[in-house]
Amino acid sequence: MSKKLVRVAFLDADTGARIGHSELPLGQLPESFQAATTLELAGATWSVERAEPPTSAQFGATGTLTLTLRRIETAPPGDVLYSLPTLCATLPAVAGAPAGADRLELHEDDWRQVELVSADLGDEVQTELRAVRQSFEQHVRRDEHGRIYGFQGIHIRSQPVRPLSGTVSRSRLLSLLPPGARSRGGIGFRGQPGIVPSSFAVSVGRVLLYGLADGDSLAVLAVHTEPGPAAEPQPELVAALERSMREADLLLVDWCRVALVPPASIGDYLAATGAVGRS
Repeated sequence: MSKKLVRVAFLDADTGARIGHSELPLGQLPESFQAATTLELAGATWSVERAEPPTSAQFGATGTLTLTLRRIETAPPGDVLYSLPTLCATLPAVAGAPAGADRLELHEDDWRQVELVSADLGDEVQTELRAVRQSFEQHVRRDEHGRIYGFQGIHIRSQPVRPLSGTVSRSRLLSLLPPGARSRGGIGFRGQPGIVPSSFAVSVGRVLLYGLADGDSLAVLAVHTEPGPAAEPQPELVAALERSMREADLLLVDWCRVALVPPASIGDYLAATGAVGRS
């Protein structure tokens, strides 16, 4: 480790005031502050907003370094609330996409929150649903009117790994959708460039169907309601989903609502959640 000392000045990003200084061995400092960096100072945690100069080669040569810091405020564990009762444990990897490729952007938290699952995976689904119910029973926080505003605990779902255990044909599904169905390209996540390989998305009105395909065989088929004006009735879409679910023996699982929906009830479910208007 280098024994050369660097004179480090610490400035408060909010006030510009000098909050301390120190002489530190060059070997104890990072090679670069260009990546996100935090440090402990005076019993608090600070993020480095700016380093002048930014690299060890530079401040090693000058012997001086100025760090502009912003204090990271941390809340007691009991005060941290989650907005959802459950999340999917794993997200698919994102890869580079050709220039101009169509890409539908999802928030990471929305991945597989409402999905179609093979009926023969019922035991796995029920195990996960019981765990989600515990978030409502043990960790929910409500206001004075009884409305939920957060959860102190959250269930991370690990099952089912492949929600469609049998053969579900992508081309068959698309052929059943009404003529107004619109391809949206592949799936991407907010803040991450690129597209998930083998992903797809198609929308009918405010209803988005998306997932992962292995050739023509679907591995994931999920449903998301996009924001927008009042939803229109979509009887053809409802009929297509009901038929697809019956043919492949599927159930719809809304994890956050702890709901398991059979094919005959898919229209009522979509209307009740505002995804489609009532006929």
